[in-house]
Amino acid sequence: MKYGRGFALACLTLSACASNPMPPANGVRATFDRSAQAIQVVVSNVQAPHDAFLVGADGRQYAVVLTLISSPHVKYSAPPSIGLGLGGFGGGVGGGLGFGVPLGGPRATGLDDQYVASARFGAPPDYAQHWPQYHVEVHVGAQALEIPAPSPIRS
Repeated sequence: MKYGRGFALACLTLSACASNPMPPANGVRATFDRSAQAIQVVVSNVQAPHDAFLVGADGRQYAVVLTLISSPHVKYSAPPSIGLGLGGFGGGVGGGLGFGVPLGGPRATGLDDQYVASARFGAPPDYAQHWPQYHVEVHVGAQALEIPAPSPIRS
């Protein structure tokens, strides 16, 4: 029974992470949150994104404030360690004492070369009726990445 609760909690945690996946490397993902009437944009690129806009069919640009959530970094893993412990049990009471000694320092295990930025902003009043005429534009370095605006119906 106690394993069932832990398994259910692990599944719930993993499903929460799966509902908000990161975009692929050098990609942009846009979704629509119907409950908040908001658009969520997440961009991943080797260059830092610096500007973003929601652009209407008439060319009107709605500025989007991007927040940097990750930048290129080296991934490290903890060093192996040796642990020593002492314990005792008697009279229905137990106790223990232990300590660990690391063997060496952290090791580099990978390199993430992506900048990841995110923005969440309210949709314009006419978005529900004219969303296919909108697109999202993200400026990365000297280039502009364009993707279709997310559907308010299928999100």
